[in-house]
Amino acid sequence: MAEITKKDIFDTLTEFYGKVIEPEFRAIRTKLDEHDQKFGDIAQHFDQIYQRFERLETEYYMINAAIDRIEKRLDKVEGRLDRVEGRFDRVEGQLTEINGKLDKEFSIRETVEREIKDLRERVSVLQERIQDLEKRLKSFS
Repeated sequence: MAEITKKDIFDTLTEFYGKVIEPEFRAIRTKLDEHDQKFGDIAQHFDQIYQRFERLETEYYMINAAIDRIEKRLDKVEGRLDRVEGRFDRVEGQLTEINGKLDKEFSIRETVEREIKDLRERVSVLQERIQDLEKRLKSFS
């Protein structure tokens, strides 16, 4: 049997490297490049998502601030409405009081009108009696 030399080992290892190991390393590098590309795409998607989240967060704070302003204005409006209701209740009470007084005034007026009518009738009767008396007096004279 022939003796194995360093050159034979080197040639065998070089051939083994060229046929087996190097293609596997190329395939691994290709896969790593593909994975790097995919991770780059994923990172880009995450960046876009974070940008959207930042916009949403900004809008969230803007909406919260707007809601706070609306709530404060609503509190002011409610306070004003309470004051208006209080004033309305007072006016309503005054109107009720005025209506009561007007009812009394109308009642008094009706009574006075009835009395005036009665007095007119009495005056009319008295005038007729005076005329009758004057006629009698003229007939005696």
